[in-house]
Amino acid sequence: MPPLGRGPAVIDADAPEHVETSGKEEVQMADLVDIAIPAGAQATAEALGLKVQRSVLSGARVRQIPRDEAELAVAYLREWGFAARILEHTPEQGPDTARAA
Repeated sequence: MPPLGRGPAVIDADAPEHVETSGKEEVQMADLVDIAIPAGAQATAEALGLKVQRSVLSGARVRQIPRDEAELAVAYLREWGFAARILEHTPEQGPDTARAA
């Protein structure tokens, strides 16, 4: 299975025929979320192509990924029996403090 977010290049309909875009859109900070996962799910998340960070205070998390990729990853992890959840950032909190969605 290819890592999430690593699709082939696509042709932009508005671009000239000889121009290809990478398929990556500009992501707004509000669209970036974290995923909280149990420590036992780290290997599975990494197999999905996600970069997992571990901390004594916050546990295992995937940080600052687009919401659509996070929703797919959480669905896969839950299907494989792991309790994963998306954590959203509020503007006043900043990226280090997140609330569960």
